[in-house]
Amino acid sequence: RSGDLRALDLELYADGGWSLDLSDAVLGRAMFHSDNGYFFPAMRVRGQVLKTHKTSQTAFRGFGGPQGVAVAEEIIDCAARAIGMDPHDVRTRNLYRGSGETNTTHYGQEIGDNRLVTIWEGVQESGEFISRREAIRTANARGGGIRRGIAVTPVKFGISFTTTFLNQAGALVLIYSDGSVQVNHGGTEMGQGLQVKMAQVAAEVLGVRMTSIRMMPTRTDKVPNTSATAASSGSDLNGGAVRDACLTLRGRLAP
Repeated sequence: RSGDLRALDLELYADGGWSLDLSDAVLGRAMFHSDNGYFFPAMRVRGQVLKTHKTSQTAFRGFGGPQGVAVAEEIIDCAARAIGMDPHDVRTRNLYRGSGETNTTHYGQEIGDNRLVTIWEGVQESGEFISRREAIRTANARGGGIRRGIAVTPVKFGISFTTTFLNQAGALVLIYSDGSVQVNHGGTEMGQGLQVKMAQVAAEVLGVRMTSIRMMPTRTDKVPNTSATAASSGSDLNGGAVRDACLTLRGRLAP
């Protein structure tokens, strides 16, 4: 009853509809995220896609991650209440931290640059969580028809593709004699601001103003064999490609 997590044996089932589509990959990501931000000393996760009578669906933002996180949080809540502890305290005790085993996921990957504990503590301090929680408990104890609640939940979300060959990008950068710069890259702008980010990368590396950068639409005759703009990797992969191209040109133009 210390509140320390010891082991988890988890089975996940996905409603795949009448055809597979991307259900297998979505389920896989749910399995990767079923620990959320918590260290389980012993953990086994199994998953199965079920063929059902429903119309098949396809990928959506989150791609299984939110499903896995929701399962983890429900497990923490149920376990905490079963032993009579505040779920918040159980969450705090079991965050990934340190190095080695207590900072390694159930699929064997050590978490790089882990800031979970730092952010967890900082959010509670800046949000005055403890004092607000006590005020809410006092208010709820008075009775009445309305109850309030407050909670903090961590999120560990993996970016990039588990199919590793997809973690690549390309860029074509042209510098004209008038000082203007044209940038093509393999990412797709869909309202997330990718074009602005790529222009910022080019301007920073080349040392020019943003107004000198002209961003072009994605074209396979300019940048072929692109990976999908997905897995929260559009900025990271394509930004790296734009940066590499700009560094190459800057090196060639150096006196």
